[in-house]
Amino acid sequence: MVTTRNTNAEDQSEILRLMEQRMMEMQRKHEEEMAAVRAECLAQIAKSKNGEKGREQGEGAGEKRTPLEEENSSTHANGREENGNKDSRSLVKVEETTTMVPFVREIMEVHISEQFVPPQFKMYDGTSDPTAHVKSFINAMTFRTGCDAIWCRAFSLSLEGEALEWFNSLPVNSIENFKSLGEMFKKQFAACSAEDVTIVDLMNLRQGKEESLKVFMDRYQKTIRRVKGLSLELALQYVMPALRPGPFKDSICRTPPRTMEELRQRAADEARVETMKQQYRKDAQEARMDKTDGKKMDGQGSRNGLKN
Repeated sequence: MVTTRNTNAEDQSEILRLMEQRMMEMQRKHEEEMAAVRAECLAQIAKSKNGEKGREQGEGAGEKRTPLEEENSSTHANGREENGNKDSRSLVKVEETTTMVPFVREIMEVHISEQFVPPQFKMYDGTSDPTAHVKSFINAMTFRTGCDAIWCRAFSLSLEGEALEWFNSLPVNSIENFKSLGEMFKKQFAACSAEDVTIVDLMNLRQGKEESLKVFMDRYQKTIRRVKGLSLELALQYVMPALRPGPFKDSICRTPPRTMEELRQRAADEARVETMKQQYRKDAQEARMDKTDGKKMDGQGSRNGLKN
């Protein structure tokens, strides 16, 4: 019994001694690694300081460098020191271009990532409403990015024809932000702007004699959407005098619609009935023509028989 207890105690002591030895080895190895890291950092700092001294000496000797060149060289030096590590700063490096562009330097300094894919724009050629085009462009770009500089540089991708020629003729450094670009664009093509529709235009709207109900209702709904500040009550009130006399106008007079959705639904139902009636009249007319042609053929056959 005594021998067993002594053996167990010796084994536990040996295990503790080995664990302490392993911990000391791990601590020594960790200290060696930290020392290596510190040495590498000091070397990088010294290298950076030497590079700055070299640049200062070059400038003192009469070498002149532009701010753009200084920022580019700093970016390249940082890239070498980081050994190819990529971070968010690599997406905001300076781009130098020799092309005459209308943007200020701050816009051209913003780097556009190669992973950025512009949306499919509705092209503008200078013949339609410029305000509507700017709104369409903003909606498309907002889905991809909120960067004002990228909006400016992507705007020409939505232009063609006369509009693109205008953009290419803009003076250098004339565009500072997208707001100023949009205002210049709308001012240039203001003659193509859609005219505002007033309540008077809605009051004078009338359904044509040969105009179908479906075509007229589409025209009526487009008109009321363009009248600013139009209430639902007025939109429903002016539809009845605009309609051509007929079953649908009688129905609206007897039971006025309470909502635009109700008006659209009732107009759609009446338009289907109107289409069916037109088809019946067309079929009946074709049947009469076929019957007439058949009688003519029979008459010709009878005359040919009598001659023979």
